[in-house]
Amino acid sequence: MSPAQRSSMPTLRRYIPLVLIGLVSACINVPEIEPATDSGTPTNTQPDAGDPGAGDAGAVDVPDSGTQPSGLTVTITAPTGPLYTSGSASISVDVRGGTPELVQLFKDEVELATLSSPYAYTWNTTTETEGNYKITARATKSGRTFTSAPVTIIVDRANLRVSSRSPTPGSTNVDYSTPIQVVFTKAVKAATVSDATVGFAVSGVLAEKTLSLSSDGKTLTITPKARPPLPATFSVSLSSSITDLAGNALVGPGTPWSFELPNWYAFGGPLNAVGGRTLLKDTAMVLDSQSNPVVAWSEELATGGRTSIFVYRWDGNAFTPLGTPLNSTPSGSAYKPALALDGNGNPVVAWQESDGFNENIYVKRWNGSTWQSIGTGGLSAVDDTRPNPTPTPARNPSLAVHGNEIYVAWDEVSIDEITVIHVQKSVDGGAFVGVGPNGGMINAVYDFTNGSKPSLVLDSNGQPIVAFHEQTLNESHIANIYVMRFQPNGSWAYAVPPFYGNDTTGYVSGGLSASSGDTPAKDCSLSIDAQNNLYLAWSEETLINGPQDIQVYRSTGPQSWERIGSPLSAFDGFSFAIQPRIQVTPSGKLFVTWIEFDGTIESTHQNLFASHWDNQTWNTLTTQDGINEGQNINIHPMLAIDFSGRPVIAWHNGHVIGGDFAGDYLYVRRYNN
Repeated sequence: MSPAQRSSMPTLRRYIPLVLIGLVSACINVPEIEPATDSGTPTNTQPDAGDPGAGDAGAVDVPDSGTQPSGLTVTITAPTGPLYTSGSASISVDVRGGTPELVQLFKDEVELATLSSPYAYTWNTTTETEGNYKITARATKSGRTFTSAPVTIIVDRANLRVSSRSPTPGSTNVDYSTPIQVVFTKAVKAATVSDATVGFAVSGVLAEKTLSLSSDGKTLTITPKARPPLPATFSVSLSSSITDLAGNALVGPGTPWSFELPNWYAFGGPLNAVGGRTLLKDTAMVLDSQSNPVVAWSEELATGGRTSIFVYRWDGNAFTPLGTPLNSTPSGSAYKPALALDGNGNPVVAWQESDGFNENIYVKRWNGSTWQSIGTGGLSAVDDTRPNPTPTPARNPSLAVHGNEIYVAWDEVSIDEITVIHVQKSVDGGAFVGVGPNGGMINAVYDFTNGSKPSLVLDSNGQPIVAFHEQTLNESHIANIYVMRFQPNGSWAYAVPPFYGNDTTGYVSGGLSASSGDTPAKDCSLSIDAQNNLYLAWSEETLINGPQDIQVYRSTGPQSWERIGSPLSAFDGFSFAIQPRIQVTPSGKLFVTWIEFDGTIESTHQNLFASHWDNQTWNTLTTQDGINEGQNINIHPMLAIDFSGRPVIAWHNGHVIGGDFAGDYLYVRRYNN
């Protein structure tokens, strides 16, 4: 052995143990550990590194060497989500990552079928109990099981039915804004709802409509594409071709479902507080924050007895009283209520009532549970201290409220026996004080002339504006309409052409008149929009000795006005249009209502009409017979506009049965739009 060989032997000895250890290790098999499923079948649930969603698609294996089987991905491809069926359900399974030795379907945990390629199965559910079933697919390879994500199949064989319908079939007073809806007992298959399966007719003629299903598929809403002429009968028919999600056909109703829409929707039936043959009159109305009417009127407490003020509010279903009847004197009768709402939405009511000698104005406010008096007692601007005073009645109150400020305007006879307009204000329910000089007394004509029937509004700054009619000369039958605005400097100024008169020649100008001041203008009604534009309506002959029409004007400047359209009259020929009421929305949408008697007919019948200005012409909102068709005597209509821009009208009418007076009633209607 050479020296070189001797030197290498220690190194060889060091490597021999390492080689032996490697040979021993190569002969040992390390077993693969697999978790068991609930059924005991081995399952690998570790997802493939290239499939982050394998937890949703099914169990797969990760190849750990070339000697191990590939992992499988098992997916139910049909149905892809919950399936409703009343018969057969087609199920398809996709297996990827290798060829399985066995593919099975499970219904909940019970085997439903064993599949062979292409792994499809038609499940006949007609023998199954109705309910929800969880369907899974399992594939087996090399002793391991791979399971799909479940899908749900709902077996449902119950017929589809209608649970409810709105409006109620047979209804005769349906609000046009009421949704036409059908509620089904379960979700409807959207594809079966169409013009072919849902019929909609107006007075027997098919009409266009829009159909929509709620998100849960149970509620069908039917909406007319255009408002049809009213009154009309709507009818809806439903075909048995409408099905639920499982394909079960609709059963019933077999006949169309019908209901009636009047031209003017009625808030309940005829209204009075006492009943019997009591007299009712002097209607007042405002709308609350939900556009529900609040109404007031005067009515006898018993036939032929004392008269009180009654205030009722619509609660969504009926009119209910607010507190007890109102009087402020021990034995006097109350008349001519006026209504407004305070800053909290509570009604404020003013009225005139006799104390046994004079008539005064009284004001009360509803606090939610009772009526509280505003001020310190009856309002009267005239203090007649003469030894033998004469009555100086205060009448015809008009109300307006701005925050905690309550304004009242009225007319009152002076000690000079002329009627003068007064405006006073209460703050926080305190004593009333005059607005402006002379205790709030207003004369538009500087003579002994009568001014009557004020109509009060407030501008956007809460400052009062009052309109009224007043004689243009002492003892003259001619009257013009005057509008006075309260100024920041504490004075009243004309909002119409100022009065100029010459008592010697009789020449008169100023105010507003439809016939150059030659005819009496009266019964004015004032309204204001959000831009402080003023709108006026009053009753006057357009021509001397001609028919009496409704005149409508609007302000175009501090003292400038222009006519809006032609004078309003519902009848041709010689007729008498009276008692106008005008209201405008904040955006300037304008409505007028009035009473008109056709002078060619020898009867007491008076018709109640309403019209809308569309910025070009007047459009009637009533039939030729008016809102009050069939009624005889109709007095003092009141007008308000709800938040949807629809006019609401209240009036009262006497009932006569068999020639006998049967009592007075109040009516409230809203334009059905």
